[in-house]
Amino acid sequence: MAAMNRKVGRPQGAPRGSTQQANTLAEFLLTLTAGMTVRELAARYHVGKTLWSEYRSGLKIIPLELLTRLVQDQHEPDERIRHGHMETAARLHTAALEATHREPVPVAPPPLPSPTAATVTEAAVMEPAASPEPPAARRHRPRPLFLVGGGTAIAVLTVLALLLGWGSSSGDAVFAVGPGGHGIFRWDGADAAGWTRIGDGAKRLHSGPAGLFATGTDDRLYRYEGRPGRWSLISEAGGDFAVSGAHVFRLAADHQSVAVWNGHGTSWTTIGGPAVRLYGGEPGLFATSPEAGWIFRYAGRPFSWDRVGTAGASFALTDRHLYGLTPERALVNRWLSDDPSAPWPSWTYAAGPAAELYGGPAGLFSTDPTGARLRVLTDSTTGLADQIWQDIGPAGAEVAVGREAVFVLTEDRSRILRWSADSGTWQHIGGPAQTVTAG
Repeated sequence: MAAMNRKVGRPQGAPRGSTQQANTLAEFLLTLTAGMTVRELAARYHVGKTLWSEYRSGLKIIPLELLTRLVQDQHEPDERIRHGHMETAARLHTAALEATHREPVPVAPPPLPSPTAATVTEAAVMEPAASPEPPAARRHRPRPLFLVGGGTAIAVLTVLALLLGWGSSSGDAVFAVGPGGHGIFRWDGADAAGWTRIGDGAKRLHSGPAGLFATGTDDRLYRYEGRPGRWSLISEAGGDFAVSGAHVFRLAADHQSVAVWNGHGTSWTTIGGPAVRLYGGEPGLFATSPEAGWIFRYAGRPFSWDRVGTAGASFALTDRHLYGLTPERALVNRWLSDDPSAPWPSWTYAAGPAAELYGGPAGLFSTDPTGARLRVLTDSTTGLADQIWQDIGPAGAEVAVGREAVFVLTEDRSRILRWSADSGTWQHIGGPAQTVTAG
């Protein structure tokens, strides 16, 4: 990061904040202001010398709008690097606030009828209340993220919401709806402080390579346009929606037809007849029939569907395979899609009993027969079977499988947890929430 010419002045000294996060932010601020005295900073930014000393020592948290100005004043010509500096500033600022200001996030006002009505300018920290802060932290506590009056949350972090981009540094795009359907949030892949509000409210989220979609409070489907508050209506109410590859599919509200979105406006093309549920993923689009519950795969042409299996209690898609749980929930089988010329679709044993299946690029997950424990399908170490269920922790109200991890919304919906297959560990990344999705 470019620094201003260094000038003579009294050394700043080591950061003396009440938390490590405050000290980290102070060190970042020292880098931004290297070469400038507090007198020069006070004259340039109209903030007192004492405050500048406290900001750079970590005793007080610098306001985000002032921090943003400092980053912008570096005049970095490379847009990618400039954007990275802004993301770093926002992340460190939020972490410092979260570490010194452990208070519940105020409940947002009731949502507007649909995401399209949202004009969102706040970066929300989806984090439950923590233990009471120490007296030292209270003495230096910054202003809260929200100013609350009459039940209305007034946004003060406009710059952050506009400058943070799509996706997350973890490799998974993770989204959540706040309690009661109030607010749609995007996780930046850092920690529990890294959430940005991008929409006003929704009932359910759908995500994948085609983008992020939300079933609004009016039951119609909206597409996220990539910037906070920007949503466009694409569909009337439906019985189910699914994302597969670059396409989004809709099961009609009366379950009598399946359609694919044409990619613009509210234009859809009917591609199939009656169905009960849709399953979308990298292996394609699948639907279960209302007559016998058999599962069919869309062949890519309107009204062209291939029967791939009989009824099941649950189905799930990973990055390569379709799995089915038998009706009595005693076995999990995997569809062998390599031989489309076979007279009858072939399946092979994959794993033992389960209560529910969840799939995604990170693998196949299930709850145990009691529904209390979450498991991942993994290679056996005993040689008795090709794969086995490995217990990884408690199950929750919802499970969302991403590309690199699985995300669990706890039973009381107070916390969102992330389990990494690489490390085998859990991380608390946010909450409370009504629903969560990973794409």
